[in-house]
Amino acid sequence: MKRFTLGLTLGMSLLAGCGEDPVPPSPGNTSTGSAVEVSEVITQDTTWTADKVYTLKTYIFVEGGTLTIEPGTQVRGEDGSALIVTQNARLNAAGTRERPIVFTSAAAVGERAAGDWGGVVLLGRARINSSGGVAAIEGFLSNSTDERVRYGGTDDTHDCGTLTFARIEFAGYQLAQDNELNGLTTGGCGSRTRIDYVQVHKGADDGVEMFGGTANLQHIVITQADDDGLDYDLGYSGKVQFLVVQQNSTVGNRGIEASGNKSDNSASPRSVPEIWNASFIGSKRAPGASGTKQEGLVFNTGAGVKLRNAVVAWFADQAVDVDGRASVALFEAGDLSISTTYFYGNKGDTTTLPYAPNPVKDSAGNTTQADSSLLANGGVFREPDQFLAAALRNHASVDPQLPGALDLKAPDFTPAAGSPLLAAENAAVPPADGFFDTSAQFVGAVGKDNWLAGWTAFPEN
Repeated sequence: MKRFTLGLTLGMSLLAGCGEDPVPPSPGNTSTGSAVEVSEVITQDTTWTADKVYTLKTYIFVEGGTLTIEPGTQVRGEDGSALIVTQNARLNAAGTRERPIVFTSAAAVGERAAGDWGGVVLLGRARINSSGGVAAIEGFLSNSTDERVRYGGTDDTHDCGTLTFARIEFAGYQLAQDNELNGLTTGGCGSRTRIDYVQVHKGADDGVEMFGGTANLQHIVITQADDDGLDYDLGYSGKVQFLVVQQNSTVGNRGIEASGNKSDNSASPRSVPEIWNASFIGSKRAPGASGTKQEGLVFNTGAGVKLRNAVVAWFADQAVDVDGRASVALFEAGDLSISTTYFYGNKGDTTTLPYAPNPVKDSAGNTTQADSSLLANGGVFREPDQFLAAALRNHASVDPQLPGALDLKAPDFTPAAGSPLLAAENAAVPPADGFFDTSAQFVGAVGKDNWLAGWTAFPEN
């Protein structure tokens, strides 16, 4: 939400609201030696090979077939470009730890910045809770008639493809308020989609945003996003395990922003994913400092979560905020639950969990209601009262001992020897459902073995 970028292609996207093509006619791809400029749509099985560097010149739509990207391939995006895999196509981008696939800015090293290009978009046919069950993905006008930007349907197993051992850097931009492309954007992707070992670094909006669907996420690293780390809404109900979100002191809003449907907070399916083994690391800047409000976990407009074995530490302005009656109702129904989680140093507090009121104000700025987050009995929902109940096994005054987690250039999210996060008795056992790794009986995204090693990177520019 911080950068307003309009290249030629994005300007053409504005015309999509009038029923015209969102991209100019393609003159075709050009190739010079190992450099390939990509400017045309993809309509059939296509392979991008590691011996070439592919530069996206505009919005590249994969309209049909499978786009295969070999391990070690570099894809660069120019201003006004993005890679969009439509409902009728698939992505097969399977890197390796030794040879990750890198999606990055086309600007020179040292001159790259968040928002240089639009990122990666995957669109599928799984359920979303928008009216009518379909929508145009963010980053395009909501009334676009271009079928290539539509997502949603009835197939909760829809396969958008594979994205593994991949980095997405310096991506994301804003078309309008609350209408942005992120580092990785998925819309209606189903449970057969595989997203594993993916890092999104220095994105101009959210790191990863999940618009509905049931796609699962595993081994996800989101570092220094301008806005939220993981953003989910419109009925996202996938599973997540091994998630790292790290902020810096300059930008970054929320570790998680969870929303339902803003027009209908009770719309089905509900936004209630299941998340295990996550580390949400704030910037440790002073509370109330100028700039974006930095918060750990925010649940609003009827969104919930099942969160286990997590760390929420050093967020400047808030740890967790259940905002509004609709999300409080999910808490009371058991669909917004947090347990075996360590909160520490949020809002500068190392002794308890801060309370997060949500006052109602009139047009003059006068407070008319002290807190809109009410329980069914009319009482106020207070986060420390609800989330520090003994049975939940949460903690708010125990140092998690993560000495390298705040380092922005070479972070290490591995707990120190003797950290309470490594003690199996402090963690719950992940479910044996075929997705979750049941051996991860520790708190946080990383145990003794650092799975980030060898394929992640943290460039400043």
